[in-house]
Amino acid sequence: MAKFVKTLNKSKLMKKSMIFIGIIGLVSAATSCSRKENEETAGKGGNTTLRIVPKHHLIAKNIINSKVFIKYNTQESTTSFDDSVVCTLSDSVYMGTFSGLKKGNYYIAGTGYDSSISQYVKGGLPYVITDDGTKDITLHVTEAH
Repeated sequence: MAKFVKTLNKSKLMKKSMIFIGIIGLVSAATSCSRKENEETAGKGGNTTLRIVPKHHLIAKNIINSKVFIKYNTQESTTSFDDSVVCTLSDSVYMGTFSGLKKGNYYIAGTGYDSSISQYVKGGLPYVITDDGTKDITLHVTEAH
């Protein structure tokens, strides 16, 4: 009889342990899902437009043959990007435009050619979108060394 009671107590303890572990698992899953649903994730699908103007030496020089690149969900310099556009002449400056972006962290980079010094230029910067709308960004570029 004592052996049966011991086995019964072990069985009850195991059931309680399994129920406790199950509850912890459910609570953990529920909180992690709700956190992900509420987080803003950078990328396409939003209501923000970035208009990026590559600029050299802090004066308004047109950087011909310029291209801008964007990486979602980072603030770090990188060599791989999620999207890129060739800058086109708009209101007498070369500008690259990314539309339909969500709030979040981005890294923007650009390359081009400064014809006044006959050299290629490049640069990059972290950017955070915190609200919707059109954002004008000056991307400072310098000689590529």
